[in-house]
Amino acid sequence: MKYLSNKHGFLGIDNTFNFKEKVVVVPFGLEKTVSYGGGTKNGPKEIIKASHQVELYDEELNCEPYKKIGIKTLKPFKIDKNIKVALNKISKINGEILDKKLFPMTFGGEHSITPGCIVPFTKKYKNICLLHFDAHADLRESYNGEKFSHASAIRRCLDYKNVSLISFGIRNISESEIPFLKKNSNRIDIFWAKDKKKWNLNKFKKLIKNKTIYLTFDV
Repeated sequence: MKYLSNKHGFLGIDNTFNFKEKVVVVPFGLEKTVSYGGGTKNGPKEIIKASHQVELYDEELNCEPYKKIGIKTLKPFKIDKNIKVALNKISKINGEILDKKLFPMTFGGEHSITPGCIVPFTKKYKNICLLHFDAHADLRESYNGEKFSHASAIRRCLDYKNVSLISFGIRNISESEIPFLKKNSNRIDIFWAKDKKKWNLNKFKKLIKNKTIYLTFDV
């Protein structure tokens, strides 16, 4: 794996600081199925750029966490225009990182990368809970004729039977997604945005107990 220098990677860490990485940032700026606006291909670059303005010290942990865990950022690489090929590539990359007993943190790119990202985790862990923060449910079977659309990202993750779902902040869902949601109510829980004041975090704690958590944010 080829890394950016500390200074040019996530958080802009001083090049003189020497550490063994435990976390690997994977920049994967896929832009293939966006349906409104554009620019997701620039997401990783802009996230990394903005991260250079973040204070390294964490007032809750009372330390600079990167010194304890070690974060390296992979050099950008070419992303195939064919979405299936692209998803296979991110799956392979994350799998290689996991095989090295490191923790992959993928920066998109559109949300459609998530099914590819999660594949190696489904092989490594028995019981995965996908913890999903988003305004949209992304449970469509397909969108505009594409089953790997950003609007189907979470649906594709649930193609794996050892994956359950907890979604936070959902405010938009299509009628076509409701039958799937009802049919899979035993492994899908949604904390709706409209109910934020009534969210039961004790219920949330029970839902994630004894499960491996995979976090995904759509921003």
